[in-house]
Amino acid sequence: MHSNKNKTIKAFQYSMLGLAALGSQLFHAQTTHLDSINISSVEKEIRINDPYISFFQPLDFSRTTFQYSSAKQNFKRVQTAGETGSFTFQSEGVYKLNDKIALSGRLKADKTTEEDVPYILSDERTTNSSFIYNPSYYWVPRTARWQKQSYFINGQFAYNPVKPVILQLGGEGMYAKSYRQNADPRPKVDDYKYKAFAKLGLKWRQHAIFGKLSYVHHYKGNDIMFVNIKGNVPANDSIYIRYNEGYGNQYIGNTEYKTSEYKMGGYIWGGEYAFNSDNTHFSAGYDYKNLIERFYRVFEYQDGSFKWHKDYTKYSGLKTDLHSFYLNFLGNYNGKKWASMMTYQDQLDTNYNYPLEYRSYRLEQKNLFWQNSVVWFNHKNEAFKILFDAAYGKNRVKDASVVMERKLSFFNYRLGAEKEFVLKPSHKLAVGLSQNLYIPLEKEFNYQPYQSTKENIFATKIAQPDFAYDATPKIGLNFNASYIFDQNKIRYELFGSFSQTWLMNSTYKNKVDYNGRANHVALVGLNVYY
Repeated sequence: MHSNKNKTIKAFQYSMLGLAALGSQLFHAQTTHLDSINISSVEKEIRINDPYISFFQPLDFSRTTFQYSSAKQNFKRVQTAGETGSFTFQSEGVYKLNDKIALSGRLKADKTTEEDVPYILSDERTTNSSFIYNPSYYWVPRTARWQKQSYFINGQFAYNPVKPVILQLGGEGMYAKSYRQNADPRPKVDDYKYKAFAKLGLKWRQHAIFGKLSYVHHYKGNDIMFVNIKGNVPANDSIYIRYNEGYGNQYIGNTEYKTSEYKMGGYIWGGEYAFNSDNTHFSAGYDYKNLIERFYRVFEYQDGSFKWHKDYTKYSGLKTDLHSFYLNFLGNYNGKKWASMMTYQDQLDTNYNYPLEYRSYRLEQKNLFWQNSVVWFNHKNEAFKILFDAAYGKNRVKDASVVMERKLSFFNYRLGAEKEFVLKPSHKLAVGLSQNLYIPLEKEFNYQPYQSTKENIFATKIAQPDFAYDATPKIGLNFNASYIFDQNKIRYELFGSFSQTWLMNSTYKNKVDYNGRANHVALVGLNVYY
């Protein structure tokens, strides 16, 4: 197991070096062709994922972003930070090198400080999802400050060697490090992810059919670094380590396991149909993802000659089957640029306890996402943008170990508009306003303590408050503004935004101690387009 870990890290390092070399070539090439423009986030995402579109609709662009954001959550899911501050650097773009080669890529670095994160000793959060997908980890009730850093690189290479063949190769890697700073135990989490993917297509006139294949690997090491094994007693809840298995079945103790490791591996295969013309891109595809994540307990000890050894015990696993169907659309008609992405996902997760040979946890989840944008310019070259995003989700979690089941379905949307105003040549002001709404549709939570007269702490302190959060409708409003000026074929954009979210009834308030205030997020930054 130890040698496999070293091989994983080595492979990750070589992958990062290769992608960095590709990324450096891409972004160097971008600086020598200063013909980029500011496009919508939906179109940007479609073009970065599939740079071969540039063979049909050429559009080189690149953007570098420096940003600081601050968030305050007065209501939230339990295992999420109450306050967050993040510094982010990001650079991304697409570049057509010649008639046969197109490149795309993304670099990102982020440093985040989180305040008041309770009930978790892992780097996972429930900010944007209702639950932690592999709920097997160490935890303590005490809240803490976390310091998190992450580095991400992605690159794609599209090649059209002969007229009917399109080949697209790519890879991405991520490394993250997290520390729990001001509470014991103080874990250190190292997180490595990498992915390699290929796409091969045959083109006939304006039509193309692709086959796709990806390999995914994920390694995570969690060093708990608890204070003293003799001091970890059940009476001291602030430092006593618990291990959770399933959605609500916790096990007390196991403090001899100073470290643990997660290893996830799997594959993705699929197919796609695409139509491309001078003003239209349409693609429809299917992906099947098969992943297995395993949790290992690591026991360290000294032998008679005082040499340290590690024993690895494969303890639990989580299998994910995910079916995805998607539609992408780009259109340029009568001066209006349309972009749309739609994705449907059907996911099934099940866990497995290797020593006891049983399954207790099952997650069924269905999601539908739809993102849209329309952009056009008037005679003053002022842009007007309309944005509309919508999502529908349905999930069911069942854990036989504690006889707990939760069901939830929901709908949310975001509707917004943005307008540019010319102040003087090469200088503009842009202002935007958007409104979002979250509505739960079906909601059901059933829980019974199993083989115990005492309620499960995890179920009552985490699962039930989280469900109250998910079962409460919410409404939000966002205001954004930016100052834009162009100089020497480079566009600079100073931007800022402020958003607030409010609860629309008392479902959440009746379950937790809530001060009644809104959540808010503020961010400021600089975009450079070149």
